[in-house]
Amino acid sequence: MAFAIAGATLSLGSILANPTKAEEYKFTIENKTDVAISQVLVSEDGERWVFFRIESNIAPHGDGEIIWGENSNHTACSQWIKVGFEDGTMSDVEKFDFCANPALVIE
Repeated sequence: MAFAIAGATLSLGSILANPTKAEEYKFTIENKTDVAISQVLVSEDGERWVFFRIESNIAPHGDGEIIWGENSNHTACSQWIKVGFEDGTMSDVEKFDFCANPALVIE
């Protein structure tokens, strides 16, 4: 499974400037694989991982909403990211810049 960057008109800065709830910022992730995504993990250093909160599994060939929680407001835009799939497999770890390329696509 690989990550791709989709063209987007939003930046993390604009997401943070327009929260849907106080202290809660959202973006979407597109799953272009044949297996549902059940976990999304990020790490600034590639060693300590934090889970993004997802409302439910992201269906194959679907998209889902990801919550950028208040505790990550002061973290770097560039993060290591990996996803866990419903079948128990994990994606490769990739570096992703949420500010420069906020549209995350998993292929």
